[in-house]
Amino acid sequence: MSRTIAVLYRFLYAGLLSRLPESAAISLGQSVLRRLPLDRLGCFQLQDPRLAIKLGGVRLPNPLILAAMYYDPAILARAMGLGFGAITTKSITVQPRPGHPQPNLVRTRTGAGPGLVNCNGFQNPGLEGFRAAVASLPHRVPLIVSVAGEAVDDYVKLVRELGTLGDLVEFNISSPNTKLVYEWSEKPFELATLLREVRRATTKPLIVKLSPDFAEVNEREIIPAALAAGVRIVNYGNTQKVVDRRLSQSTGGLSGPDLFPATLENLRRTRRAFGADVEIIATGGVDSPEKAWQLLHEGANAIGYFTGFITRGPILARQILERLLDGR
Repeated sequence: MSRTIAVLYRFLYAGLLSRLPESAAISLGQSVLRRLPLDRLGCFQLQDPRLAIKLGGVRLPNPLILAAMYYDPAILARAMGLGFGAITTKSITVQPRPGHPQPNLVRTRTGAGPGLVNCNGFQNPGLEGFRAAVASLPHRVPLIVSVAGEAVDDYVKLVRELGTLGDLVEFNISSPNTKLVYEWSEKPFELATLLREVRRATTKPLIVKLSPDFAEVNEREIIPAALAAGVRIVNYGNTQKVVDRRLSQSTGGLSGPDLFPATLENLRRTRRAFGADVEIIATGGVDSPEKAWQLLHEGANAIGYFTGFITRGPILARQILERLLDGR
């Protein structure tokens, strides 16, 4: 059944979604997620106690995490029933942000497969708007609240005030679409202060989201500083900064299968360097069951993806879970 659905979705993506203007495809996809009760269809879920893991001490029914993109509570609620072990919110900032003007998303296609480049610019309702919207959201699976700021005080405020809404908190220091957030990876001494202050702001498990563009700095400075501050989970990683003149900002963050080789190498290197001291969410380029299995086999604690959710459809989670059970 899952294979049939996957084939049908590939025809839908190739024949319709990939031909629509990017903004129209986004609008259509989000409308479907809000309105259609896909989460009530058993074909997208696979419940098996052998798939359960713990991340930061929090039990996840399986190791798959929908990466940060949505903040709409209706979409988050639907996504929680589509086979994932946890759902990550879009990165929330203190003040509402309209995001960068369109075009802020374009498609890519290489031999590796379809991908995306975005310069969304953290479009979100801000701390107060987000808190009001998701305060009553049922946690059918754990919710990871993602936050982003341009100063230490921003992160502390966000983590303190939004941490109660999530089961884990991820702080984004690596988005290539917002200059002051991306620059945290270029000032590791200030980042060490941020890590300590954020750790003091909540008792919830913390995840630091790393950039694949700073591999050497991550391993020499940032991960050791995170461990020293008591932050034990890293999401490795975010999108990769690229130049794309089709975008309103002329640069954006690349996601999709072109990132997978770097994701795999970053995982291997980080696991060799830090052993079991760090928990790793491997994010970047996962669009097939085999890629997810390989990352877990190489030492990832959990797997994050979003672009594969768009290009391969919501059935991908079920396919990955079936592969994991077959391989155990």
